[in-house]
Amino acid sequence: MMRLHKSLVAAALAFLWLGPTSLARAAEFPKGTFTVKDPGGAAWAVTFDGKGKVSVTRADREVIEGTYKVNKDEIELTDEKGPFAGTGDAKTGTYKWKLEGGKLTFTKVKDESEGRARILTAGAWAKKEKE
Repeated sequence: MMRLHKSLVAAALAFLWLGPTSLARAAEFPKGTFTVKDPGGAAWAVTFDGKGKVSVTRADREVIEGTYKVNKDEIELTDEKGPFAGTGDAKTGTYKWKLEGGKLTFTKVKDESEGRARILTAGAWAKKEKE
């Protein structure tokens, strides 16, 4: 019985130590610019302003302006304008996000835009240092 009690106390302490930290991290979606190269070698950059606005550039040319909403480990991206902006059912996409070692990765949850899905899931997006 004493062994069970000690195990429960250890589990509770582990949860209290790890649980809130994990939840806090999930709520802290990073702001800043992240870059990746597509399979053809073109440089893409996505900038999250920390206030719900996102912009996407390809080869230093802005191709999408939009908005984003974060709910725990999911991000919803909505295109507003730009030559590559999705329309209709392809206007909004939802992804799981993960930040590890300064690199941001996305996993598609639901998105009718094949282009956005292809680029966001092309690889790990590296945080761009300030110029």
